[in-house]
Amino acid sequence: MEEFKLIEFQKTRDFSNKMNATFMFVRQNIIGLGRSMLFIAGPPVLIASLLISNFFKDFFGLSMQSGQGDPAAFAGYFTSVSFWAQLALMMVFAILATILMTSISYNYMVLYRERKSIQIQVSEVWEKVKDTFWMYLSTAIIFALLAMFAYILMVVPIVLLATVSPFLIFFGVLFIIIAIFYLVVSFSMVFVVRAFESIGIFEALGRSYRLVQGKWWSTFGLLMILNLIVGTISSIFFLPAYVILITQSLHNIESGTYQPPSDSTGTIILVFMTLYYLCQLVLSCLPNIGLAFQYFNLVELKEAKGLMGQLESFGQPKGPDSSAGNL
Repeated sequence: MEEFKLIEFQKTRDFSNKMNATFMFVRQNIIGLGRSMLFIAGPPVLIASLLISNFFKDFFGLSMQSGQGDPAAFAGYFTSVSFWAQLALMMVFAILATILMTSISYNYMVLYRERKSIQIQVSEVWEKVKDTFWMYLSTAIIFALLAMFAYILMVVPIVLLATVSPFLIFFGVLFIIIAIFYLVVSFSMVFVVRAFESIGIFEALGRSYRLVQGKWWSTFGLLMILNLIVGTISSIFFLPAYVILITQSLHNIESGTYQPPSDSTGTIILVFMTLYYLCQLVLSCLPNIGLAFQYFNLVELKEAKGLMGQLESFGQPKGPDSSAGNL
């Protein structure tokens, strides 16, 4: 059996080492982390995936029906009670699943760091998740509200520019896209900061912004690559559903009449799309963990907390856990 080597968090890492640490952590904790995801977040993640996939399957079918000369059915769908009920349920379970996956990822890392062991029980993670759930949820809500407020502030100048010249709208939209990317990456560490520093939301936002400054591109690159990996893996399940939907669309175009997919075809589409969203939610732990290693990297680069801790403990007798190796 391979000897357990504790992964040191408080350490400077280049891009490749951050990627290696992320996948090493997942591989090292695949059983404990996987069980925590399955038993704690499994039900809401599965329900959210089913609701999202069913929503988009219905939406695609109605859009095809509208394209074949029945726009009334498409318009009626958006005013129906079932549409809004389905949308509300989808949003509730999608938010719940995302919050739980984020909470599990960071609380598991907190326990790993405290215990210096991979022998972490689901019950321990569950207790942490219960204690921090409202903190993560309130952070997500405030973050979303601030994002909406920032978006409105950016849209107002675009509207004013449009009154001067429609040509300026292009530059305004381009500015909004760039600004959104900049702000999202700058504040991307707010959940990590709150997990490991236990500070308030607004203090965490400022802390995240200060840490990322000067290292924006490396943070953006890490998030982009890890999310690209998540998207690539999950797309394996989406491709069969996409092929079936395109084939169905071409058949409808050739026949000139809308024919809904059979029950068996609809079930196959639903299964593959559910697996696609399920995979995306589960694999969201990769960007979360990678972002945590970037957080510790930036803290060490700018504040040298790990080095200061080593200097303070220099000459002191080693504890029982000091024999664990570092990555």
